[in-house]
Amino acid sequence: VNDVSSSVKPLVDLFKGNPDYEEDMIIGSPTAIELAGTNSVLVVVDVDKPSITECPELLKMCKAIVVLDHHRRGSETIENATLSYVEAYASSACEMVSEILQYIGDNIKVKPDEADCMYSGIMIDTNNFMTKTGVRTFEAAAFLRRNGADVTRVRKLFREDAEEYKARADAVSQAEIYKHSYAISICNSEDLQSPTIVGAQAANELLNIKGVKASFVLTDYQNQIYVSARSIDEVNVQIIMERLGGGGHMNIAGCQMEDMTITEAIVVLKNTIDVMLREGAIE
Repeated sequence: VNDVSSSVKPLVDLFKGNPDYEEDMIIGSPTAIELAGTNSVLVVVDVDKPSITECPELLKMCKAIVVLDHHRRGSETIENATLSYVEAYASSACEMVSEILQYIGDNIKVKPDEADCMYSGIMIDTNNFMTKTGVRTFEAAAFLRRNGADVTRVRKLFREDAEEYKARADAVSQAEIYKHSYAISICNSEDLQSPTIVGAQAANELLNIKGVKASFVLTDYQNQIYVSARSIDEVNVQIIMERLGGGGHMNIAGCQMEDMTITEAIVVLKNTIDVMLREGAIE
């Protein structure tokens, strides 16, 4: 991990200074490159695109690579993986890891802090067990609960500061309902540590509005426009985001747009929706 965002910091804090774990358990890219050798096993989790891994250089340095991902495969994938387990029907990478741990052997014991982290990952990706939740999701959650995951502790990990809460509420309140079905809004990134996460949360909340088939929240951050797209079941937001150079899942997707203002990005998004409606690609 190179940059610890505000959303990940509570999880990282569980391990830093914890006597049950080594101090160098979490390292940055320079240290990882230094430690990596021909006998190292590199496990890539929750992504299958080399360019957006935390340290792409490691992919060239390690001979044994394991990929665990739950996103639909795109054109860019990790080609030289020894084991590639990509399961698009899984709710989350944490669900997949929980399953694997159960079948590795009887002596695997997950500590409560680790169980909390994986349980929180499932909760985030399923939007509190409301999206992409299958039988295997609940079985993974039950396994983590048996290993000490605590729902109350996990809920406290998700609490946010007042500025993030206000920014999300503002994005929801300012939303425009386009074509009577598509909620489009802007998340203000000022004074926020992780504005893209707040934008994603706002997109989730916009789905609670009656008649909204899909929601799109745009965030201007680090000279790029980040788009978080969400739907429940009527619109495939993945194919909309793919038209804009992004991707994801049918109900959870996103993209990044460059060299344009947020106003221009909204126009591009609306034009894309218009074209796809005319083509019959979406309804």
